[in-house]
Amino acid sequence: TTWSLRWYYSFFQDPTWTGALWNSFKFGLIVSVASAIAGTMAALGLSRCSPAFRSSMTMVILTPITFPIIVVGVAVYLGLARIGLVGTSTGIILGHIIGAIGYVVVIVLATLSGFDRRLEQAAMSMRAGPTRTFMCVTFPLIRSGIIGGSLFAFLASFDEVIITSFVSGYAIPTLPLKMLENLKQQVDPTIAAVGSLLTLLPIVWLMALYFTLWRGRSSLQNAAANPA
Repeated sequence: TTWSLRWYYSFFQDPTWTGALWNSFKFGLIVSVASAIAGTMAALGLSRCSPAFRSSMTMVILTPITFPIIVVGVAVYLGLARIGLVGTSTGIILGHIIGAIGYVVVIVLATLSGFDRRLEQAAMSMRAGPTRTFMCVTFPLIRSGIIGGSLFAFLASFDEVIITSFVSGYAIPTLPLKMLENLKQQVDPTIAAVGSLLTLLPIVWLMALYFTLWRGRSSLQNAAANPA
């Protein structure tokens, strides 16, 4: 037995594998952006509600995460079938968002728990509108929570297989769905190569977070320490 990159080459040279990889990345990026926007808006609204209402609504939003995934998959399939979105990319994205938005809401709510509302009031007292207040005051302070939530939303979408199998019916393969299909048909070492590549995905995302978030925070701290 010798070391070889044969199966990695086989993965990148097979259009069915690369097409499934592209679908997973495409869906993951769209779901992460959409979940970040919707989840942040929901978290901002819930943070201004009474604790009892916030707790109950948070549990409703987290239902797709807490319930068995097979139950969620059947419910998503039946709902999307009524509006004719089964077997479409839009249906897959909506199915993924249902589960991914909960991660964003929880993380952004945790970030908002230490947020000082007086900063928003001070900005509005200086005649800043709601949009300007959010972009200049609120967003920079909760940006880490939004980025972290979108990261988890991307990983949840990229790794999703049950809901995708119900909604797409193997018509639009994603990488996890392609791996499941190949496991049922044959034992292909390419799957092991894909699995080893997927273990690097969280590391890549953590590095991206470091360079986009922590390095940026360090730059702001240096600028504040040396205003000149």
